[in-house]
Amino acid sequence: MWHSVWDDAAILNRVSAVLAVLALGVFGTIAIKWLAARPVFAIQRVVVTGEMRNADPAQIAAAVQHGLRGTFFTMDLAAARDALQKVPWVRQVSVRRQWPGRLGIAVEEHQPLARWNDTALVNTQGEVFDAEYGEELPDFYGPDGTAGEVTAHYREFSAPLRTLQLGIDALSRSARGAWDVKLDDGMTIALGREQVGERWARWMQVSERYRDRIAQGGQLAAVDMRYANGFAARIIGGGKDEAAGTRVTKAVPAKRG
Repeated sequence: MWHSVWDDAAILNRVSAVLAVLALGVFGTIAIKWLAARPVFAIQRVVVTGEMRNADPAQIAAAVQHGLRGTFFTMDLAAARDALQKVPWVRQVSVRRQWPGRLGIAVEEHQPLARWNDTALVNTQGEVFDAEYGEELPDFYGPDGTAGEVTAHYREFSAPLRTLQLGIDALSRSARGAWDVKLDDGMTIALGREQVGERWARWMQVSERYRDRIAQGGQLAAVDMRYANGFAARIIGGGKDEAAGTRVTKAVPAKRG
């Protein structure tokens, strides 16, 4: 004889228990969400930490106010973080809940290293960012996506210059990968595309020992290191060509690269 499940008390009890658990879970979730949204759990204090020299505190405060939506439990931390990272000079930011009713915001600023293509800035990590800055910085030039490479070469080239009390005024990388350096005394060095580090090291060795001798009483204006075993120098003033104003000297005029 066919037996209906509706006449089986054991089965009905199990089904009822499952439904009760589900209902309890649904109502519990609703209750938790309702409770979490109560004003009693509103953010009472926002603490911003981090060394900030260039970021505008008013802009950070406005971003915090704009990004704070919800209570301690319901706030969207990712949205708050995104709002803060749009503030000029802010490189990274972390947002944390700190019980009870406190929000901790740690801000890391961009540290400016150079100007980028006359339109933006480069930080010490080699990242391009947009901000206003009124102090002196070297100029970097290069195709999009090469700021990190230019930054690395800047550090490489700058290190040995300290012994000569010189610095880099501009560093350029062409679309074809050729490098040019302009020092803060006005002299330029063409390094080409190949063996750039080796060519720079070779020029530094020559410059430390023979720079005055190469200038021959004039001013060393430019050096071309794109020769396999030598270089070309452009000299302003001095020697027999002082009236003409320039002189080009080639040492071992081998093929350039």
